Amino acid sequence: MKRALLLGSALALLMGTTAFAQVADVPRNETLVLTPWGDQPAQFANVENWNPYLTSVTHQRDAMQFTVNEMLFYTNLNDGTLVPWQAESFEYAPDFMSATIKLRDGVEWSDGQKFTADDVKFTLEALRDAAPEIGGSASFKEWVKDVEVTDPLNLKINFNKAAPRFIRDFLALGHENHYPTLPKHIWEGQDLATFTNFDLAKGWPVGTGAYKLVLTTNQQEIFDRRDDWWGAKIGFQDLPAPKRITLVPVSSDDAMGQLHIANQIDGGRQLLIGTFEAARAQNDKLASWNPEGPNWGAPDGCDYSLVFNQKKEPWNDVNLRYAINYAIDRAELNDIGYEGGQKPVTFAFSNYMAGTWLGEGSPLKAVLDKYNLDNPDPAKVEEFMGKAGYAKDANGVWAKDGTPLTVNVRTPAFIQPILAPLTQQLKNAGFDAVQAPVDDTWLPDIQSGNFDTMVFVHCGSLSEPLETLQHYHSKFSRPLGETAPNLVAASRYENADYDKLIDAMDAVPASTDPNSDYMKNAVAALDIALRDIPQIDLLEEYHVVTFNNTYWTGWPSAADPYVAPYTPWEAFNLVIHNLKPSGQ
Repeated sequence: MKRALLLGSALALLMGTTAFAQVADVPRNETLVLTPWGDQPAQFANVENWNPYLTSVTHQRDAMQFTVNEMLFYTNLNDGTLVPWQAESFEYAPDFMSATIKLRDGVEWSDGQKFTADDVKFTLEALRDAAPEIGGSASFKEWVKDVEVTDPLNLKINFNKAAPRFIRDFLALGHENHYPTLPKHIWEGQDLATFTNFDLAKGWPVGTGAYKLVLTTNQQEIFDRRDDWWGAKIGFQDLPAPKRITLVPVSSDDAMGQLHIANQIDGGRQLLIGTFEAARAQNDKLASWNPEGPNWGAPDGCDYSLVFNQKKEPWNDVNLRYAINYAIDRAELNDIGYEGGQKPVTFAFSNYMAGTWLGEGSPLKAVLDKYNLDNPDPAKVEEFMGKAGYAKDANGVWAKDGTPLTVNVRTPAFIQPILAPLTQQLKNAGFDAVQAPVDDTWLPDIQSGNFDTMVFVHCGSLSEPLETLQHYHSKFSRPLGETAPNLVAASRYENADYDKLIDAMDAVPASTDPNSDYMKNAVAALDIALRDIPQIDLLEEYHVVTFNNTYWTGWPSAADPYVAPYTPWEAFNLVIHNLKPSGQ
């Protein structure tokens, strides 16, 4: 049922705060008002820590990626087009053991210092040598040998092993690759794990972006346009149209809908389908990716997956995992939890790559069809539970040696719509399924392995199969109690034969040729992943990203797919530079 939306207390987030008095006044029609992505607390945290590499600080994902910081390159995931920005080009060596990057002449830091190859070298090597709590440190340690500076505009990255996709994945993807270059003259000598990167009197945080931070409180963060931005000075891009970007916290779906109705917000947090449709009925300036529902949204490169902890019994029993799979009706989860707005899937290959890799005749599609996991079947539940040594007790619940098997269904708040229908489906199949409380313990628990099962997101294949398949490599596994290096690879699955396939794929460029070694290894790896199902993929995410055209136009859409529309992705900076005032 669609929600009835009423203007209410959520407007207080934007009104009546004394913080506005601390900065110059900018009219609403010159201000872009956004919220962070996803479910957030009612107040901002770490308001005086702007370190973009601490996993405990979210500013880079919330706002820095389209205000203070910029990237060497971006990618339009809709068609794979590379968009050079701080850099002009890159080239791999024939053996992929190194890559050269040519920087754009004229790029400057916000304090007037030149952006040079020394900054890139400093950043990559600092991340290579960083402690585990620094975002991406394990990956940079794995791949980066060292960086050679040829001159201020040219550098060479030497790799520890063949790395044909390093530039794309870490420096150009425009997705959840939050690895901005750091200004060496600010960060050199600092501890990456403790430096807060914050002092407004000194102009910190320093970046090359078109905006500077001028106010940070628990209730709002304000960034004002820098009219001395390098891109406008050298004729690379015009100044972006918004003179100010204000970020405010919104803690609920209903509150976001209310703010959209009142034109107090321009974009940010996604809406549930019912909220979007109800809000749109009251404000015809609201739009999402598609012009019609129920699939209003754009794919976000992730799916919802039921992850099993492979280091804990009985979840390391493949028969149990298969039984649970056949108890699940993905179409029903989609209809009940998401009003038909998602897409049932059996593996985390996103729609961004589907057209290239999963069409008719595809060897990968043949493997997906072979396993046919999207096929709820009570008889198969019985079969595989029997193989796992379980039988139904007097209460009709699966038990072994007189002890019922309890399935604790856990989700983060942002996947809560799936919680009730998934739990009920498992109950219907005879499992003692229990809805776990929705709280903030899921993050430390999935990191440390303190869980049995967890519904989480699997963000992976945007452009090729390896991007998802790699997440079952043993290098991501850790003993219980040790922090997993990648949240979307938290199943702690280990398989030496599988690792060899992934290592071979890692060393060569992707190829759709069925006879290529890459494709043969991808097919073999997918077959193992579906055979062992360390996690059960359920629904591909299609978020109802909502934009308000009252004050600003030029948002990306299916009709104008110049970039994917997600605010937490690095490439949202391209949206900021595409917006135009509506004339209001």
